[in-house]
Parts: sequence; C-alpha cells; structure tokens
Amino acid sequence: MMHRPSVPELLKPGQSYYSLVVAVAKRAREIAQEADENGTILIEKPVKLAVDDFAKGRYKLVESEDIGVIHDRRLMYVPSTSLEDEE
Repeated sequence: MMHRPSVPELLKPGQSYYSLVVAVAKRAREIAQEADENGTILIEKPVKLAVDDFAKGRYKLVESEDIGVIHDRRLMYVPSTSLEDEE
C-alpha cells in the first residue's frame, strides 16, 4: 500500500488549505485533459496523481501575499467622515 500524504505534509506553515484544494483540482484537470488528448487510459484517478505530484515536489503551491484578504470595493469608497457620523 502506498503512503497517502496528509494535509500537514503538503502545506507549509501559513499556507491555505483552500489554496491546496484548488491547486490539486486544477492539476487533476490538467492530468485528465492530457490523458484524453493523448488517448491514454489512466490507472489511477487524476486527483490521486495530482496529490502525488504535490507530495513528491513536482508541483509547488504558490500563494499571493494577500491571500485571505477580503477585497470589498464597497468599503473602499466610504469616506472616513461618514463612518464617524454613524457613531
């Protein structure tokens, strides 16, 4: 039986679980598409192959610096004086 990597083994401290899930899903779609284009029959499921790619270091998770920051444009246009008026 092959070793099944856990999430802490795949993520560095501070990295997002959500980002890992999205990255694995994108890689799995690439694997499935490449197999379809080449007429290859996959023995393993694409998601398992994608997780193996990350676990073995063939692919790395790269997050932007502002990951997790909520960008709400409505708040960007509220003048600071109107916030003081609400108190």
